[in-house]
Amino acid sequence: MTAAERQCIDEDDVALIDALHVNPRASFEQLGATLDLSAVTVGRRWRRLTRGGSAWISSAPGPAMPLAGAVVDVTCAPGQVADVARTLAENPRVASVHLTSGTWDLFALVVAQDIASMSALLVDGLDPTPGVRRTRARPVMELFSGAHWRLGAIDANAAHELSAANPEHHGRPAVREPDAFDKALFQALQIDGRMSLRDLAKRLGRSEPVVKRRLEHLTRTGMLTFRTDFIRFAGGWHLYVALSVRVPDDLLYETGRDIGRWPETRVCAAVAGTVNLFITAQLHDLQALEPLLRRIRAARPGIEIEDRQIVLRTVKSWGRLIGSDGRAVAVVPVDPWA
Repeated sequence: MTAAERQCIDEDDVALIDALHVNPRASFEQLGATLDLSAVTVGRRWRRLTRGGSAWISSAPGPAMPLAGAVVDVTCAPGQVADVARTLAENPRVASVHLTSGTWDLFALVVAQDIASMSALLVDGLDPTPGVRRTRARPVMELFSGAHWRLGAIDANAAHELSAANPEHHGRPAVREPDAFDKALFQALQIDGRMSLRDLAKRLGRSEPVVKRRLEHLTRTGMLTFRTDFIRFAGGWHLYVALSVRVPDDLLYETGRDIGRWPETRVCAAVAGTVNLFITAQLHDLQALEPLLRRIRAARPGIEIEDRQIVLRTVKSWGRLIGSDGRAVAVVPVDPWA
């Protein structure tokens, strides 16, 4: 692949990525009908994007998957930030790592199978990391956003048609503990969320019908979902920010639900602490930050923005190791059960 091919994301690519946000496992035939392109052309475009590390699809926990999460802010010893970030990125329970400006050197998003495992990870796993000087962990109480985004590149009718073909459950069914088969399927789809049933069956040592039934069950019951990611600066989103916000307790959940639906929001979570709402957002440029801050303050009375951080570099994004040019270069699959 040439350098020009790696750098180029055109309008048709953005439309394809937007369609895959709606239905990450839609067939190339379905996607082609939505985008008015042939299935062959859609497949060729997607392979070009994935080969160059410009786009990727991963499994993610659905609303019924019982997990614990936290936002961890880290201050590092002088000259140790890059080493700490690399060490954290190799940990399968550290989902994402971002180097930032401001009070803290970096923040990480971590996941574990339960609160006890999360506590052990924070106390015994992250704090003793060489080069770490200080940490602050904020357990996630509720996640309002973080797996599905829209770019507005396809119209509402096309999005509705694709969404209707998506088997995912959108409610909050009864939670059950995942078994070994569930976990193995989740891990395989971390590597490639569009992996075919044939390849999944071969990888897991199961028959295709068995894999198909289990995958449909997990998505239908809300245990499993998928997320589509891409190199955002190539599509015009040049700024990534993290905001720590204080919201009156009685307004926290309705505020989180509202902000979680904003198109620029990447992650919006209620976290434990007096600064109780964590938001990350993707913006076109630095000039777009102040209007976003004004909009947040105006969302509800009494909201205060405690801290804002500019992401200088993403080292890991939901299991993908990210190079200095913003492209995915490898995978350390997120494994909450590690």
